[in-house]
Amino acid sequence: MHPVFRSAFREVTTELGTFDATSAGVHPYGRPHCWSVQQIVEHLVLSLDATRTMLEERLSKGRPGRNLHRTRTEWALQLMILSVGHMPKGVGAPRETTPAANLTSTGVRELTERLEIAMESLDATLDQCRQQFGMERVGRHFLLGPLRIDQWRRYHMLHLRHHVKQICELRETLSVEVLHHPKMARV
Repeated sequence: MHPVFRSAFREVTTELGTFDATSAGVHPYGRPHCWSVQQIVEHLVLSLDATRTMLEERLSKGRPGRNLHRTRTEWALQLMILSVGHMPKGVGAPRETTPAANLTSTGVRELTERLEIAMESLDATLDQCRQQFGMERVGRHFLLGPLRIDQWRRYHMLHLRHHVKQICELRETLSVEVLHHPKMARV
């Protein structure tokens, strides 16, 4: 796994290690529209897999894509997110990366393994794209527009870290809720 991905993966697994299967499925404040830890991990896996699938399509076609010019808005967003490292809050996930509302309870080890497999798979595809397309922009992100391979890697690292913060906030929220509702699973 690329060092950029490895460090982000370590952060995620460290934070996930504070949960058990029950607490990973709990929605903050009992609000089903707020994602549980399990749904956050599912979203990350879906996001990594969507990028991998799109890049594999580019590899099979033998070309990086069409319309690889950025708009001014895409340029500004790339500057803010990829250069500065600021992930804006409140941007909804695309439908293909939105987790199901009712997921079957899954252990933290399985969640971690699924995430690791998705990251390693995307990492291998990114390496293939780098060999075939070099520093060209390959594919389009729904918000950031066309990205180079190094930018795809940076985006997914920042995306993972963005959600690590959310998982940490969720752990703190659940810890407070346990004090008020002792029947809840401990975090």
